[in-house]
This record gives sequence, structure tokens and C-alpha cells, in this order.
Amino acid sequence: MKFARFNLRQCLAAAALVFTLASCETPSGIPAGRHPPYLAVLVSVDAPTEVTSRGPYRFRVREMSGTLNIDTTFSASPKDTTILSVPAASYRVDISDVPPTCGVRDGTAQAIVVPPNTNTSLVRFAISCAPALVVAAYTDGVKPDSDFVLTVQGATGNQYATVLAANDTVRVDGLPAGNYEVSLRHVATNCVITSDGGEQVSVKITPAGGAFVPFRIVCADVARRPRIVQLSGSYSGGSIGYLIRATDPDKDIERTFVDVTDCNRRSVIPSGGRRRGGFSGAANVSYVDTAVVVGGYDLEVAESVLANRCLAAWVADERGNTSEFIEVPLTRRDAARGPVASAFNARLNGTVSLSIGGTFTDPNNDYVGVFAVYVLRDGAISLPDGQPDKLVAQSAGIIGRTVPDLPLGIGFGAWNDYLGVVIYLIDRAGNFTRLQDLDLFQ
Repeated sequence: MKFARFNLRQCLAAAALVFTLASCETPSGIPAGRHPPYLAVLVSVDAPTEVTSRGPYRFRVREMSGTLNIDTTFSASPKDTTILSVPAASYRVDISDVPPTCGVRDGTAQAIVVPPNTNTSLVRFAISCAPALVVAAYTDGVKPDSDFVLTVQGATGNQYATVLAANDTVRVDGLPAGNYEVSLRHVATNCVITSDGGEQVSVKITPAGGAFVPFRIVCADVARRPRIVQLSGSYSGGSIGYLIRATDPDKDIERTFVDVTDCNRRSVIPSGGRRRGGFSGAANVSYVDTAVVVGGYDLEVAESVLANRCLAAWVADERGNTSEFIEVPLTRRDAARGPVASAFNARLNGTVSLSIGGTFTDPNNDYVGVFAVYVLRDGAISLPDGQPDKLVAQSAGIIGRTVPDLPLGIGFGAWNDYLGVVIYLIDRAGNFTRLQDLDLFQ
């Protein structure tokens, strides 16, 4: 599939808004005067001159169903508008190579439907680059704190301090380029800062743009607040397994947040920590005195990134009451003491369901449970991104050894969408064993 692509600046006079498509040619020489519909991609930038003049940005346009085999990339400067002649369909447009001091409003990916018998559909990316330091507080929950003390400390020793309201933004101008420590103090005891870094965040301001620091604060009713009583986990390769035991006065813990940090609240995972919810009604969480959650993640980092680090977590209930943020040492998996599978098999039961079976034991007799991840073809249950989709049916994990059959064809994809299964066996010490079966026909 070839696209007709052209740059408006090559076709239009600066003051003219009316143009003839047939008179323009693309940079590659492809005539642009094709029949509509067209897909236009443009960028608006709110930034200092140094940032605005940089570029180009990189764009990727993909037809979402995959049936038309349309997947193309191109580059354009911040002042360009690119127009593609495309068939009527649904498309995903991604932008990349945005300066790290800038943000893309509404995200770096947009979906758009190009209807038949229309002229031009428009995708617009709005980029904002802070000229100095911008700090925002996002506060919610029960009995939220009203304000905080914000301090900014530079390498030269100069300090800036002000009061930051609970849901407000402060802009600090006039800061020279350099490294700064941004701190949020005087947070009420019933509140917890859940954003990366906790109450103190390190930032770097470059000559071309500033930095944005968001503090996320969640407050709780202390009398109804959940509490983590045990957090343990281990790592092997680029994966982690973990066990969380927590209590809650209302027995309605609904979600967890898990991260690997430098033991000072700062995540060492490039994409940050992982939030997992949907626990309501789980037998091992809801309406029990002590909730027991087992889980695992493939973090796609080198094992060395996880060495000498901490496992961090918080839990929240259905009302949003959030526990304190907990950090404990993350240990390397002890293979001699971890769970053992003498048998493991995942298989399709025709087109009706998918079963996971096995014989799981533990040399220390402290086996707790299993966490299962189903692997599907790219685009089966989420937007295509070049990676297999992953489905978690029991988000709080399963205590014991029996994994319920997964029914197919009722919203979880069809039988031929499934590629394999990954399971994590977890013991009480947080030791885990990761197993996978990528042949579901045996």
C-alpha cells in the first residue's frame, strides 16, 4: 500500500488556506492528487524557541484491524502538516522522539476513524514544554489534606519554598540549568504520597526546557485504612514474584501497586511500578480477615537492574483508602528452596476453554499459590503494539494449586487467539518459580 504524502508548506503560500491537491507532489515524487479520504497529522507546540526548533518528530500510522496491511512511519518538524491518502478504516497514530522535557497532552497515541465518502480526518498532537520548573499536587481520598510545603533545593545551596494547595500547580521561574531536589513536606498522617520518589524527587533542568514534577497524594479514613502485614518477594532474570498479606477493617481490599525501587522510593524500572486491581469478590481477598495476594511480573530488564534493590508496595480498598507505602529488600530467587513443578501443562479444550494443570510442591512445605498469565496474539484484546497481549483472569492470584478453566468466546478472545500460558508459583518467603507452556495443543 503506497501513501500520497505531502507537506503543506511545499504546496501553500504562507497566507493561503485554499489549495489544490492535484498541484502538489510528495517529497518522494508520488503525486498527491489522489481521491479522498485523507488523514492529516499535525502538531502544535507550546515551548521555548530552543525546543520548538528541534525535531523532527517521528510518527507511525497503523490500520488497527491488520487486514489492510497498512503500517508506515515518517518524520515531520513541529511546523509541518502531513496528509496521507488512506482507505476508510480505523487507524492508530503514534508520536515519538519528543524532547524529554516536554509532554504530549492526551498521550502519545491516538485512535481515529476515517469514514468513507469524506474528505479529511485530522489527528492533532499538542505538545507542551515547561520553560522552568512546574510542580503539581493531585490530592484526593477521605479527609484530604488542604495544603503542603514545597521546597526546591539547588546544587548551589539556594532554596525556594512556598505553600502548595492540595490540588494546585506552582511554577518556579528563573532557575538556572542544573540538578534540583524537589520536596513536599507537612503531609497529613492519614495521607500517603504514591507518586514515584515519594516526598522527595530529583530533577534536572536543561537550558532548552524545564521539568514537571507531579505529586500524587491519596488520603484515607484512618479507622478504615488497610495495612500490609507481610511483603516478600524475589527476582530471577528480569522477573519478580511476590506475596502480600494485608488486613482491612472492611475486608474489601481491591488493588495493589508493586514496584522495584532503589530503597528510597525511586523506581528503577523504566516504565515505573505496576498497578493491578479487580480483586473484589476474590476468595483470597474479599471478606477474609487477612487478604493474601500472590503475583508476578516480567519486567523486561536485565537481572542486574533488580540486584540489591527493594520491593515496594501499597494496597487500597474499594473506597480508595490506601495503606502506607512499604519497602523491603528484594532477594534473589533461591532455587533450592523455591516451589517445584513435577508436572505442568496448559491445553485448549477444543474451542470451549483453556485448562492449566500440574503438580506443585515446595521443599520447605511453605507453598502458597499460583499466578497465571495468558498470552494472546497481538491485537486480540487490546490495540496492536507489536507485542503479544497478556490476560490476567485472577488478578489477586490463586491460593492453592487449582487454576479454574478459562472460558473462551465470551469476551476473552477466541481459541485461536491464545499462544501460551505463563505461571508463577509463590511460597511464603516470596520465592517463586516461573514456568511457561507455549504449546496449547498437547
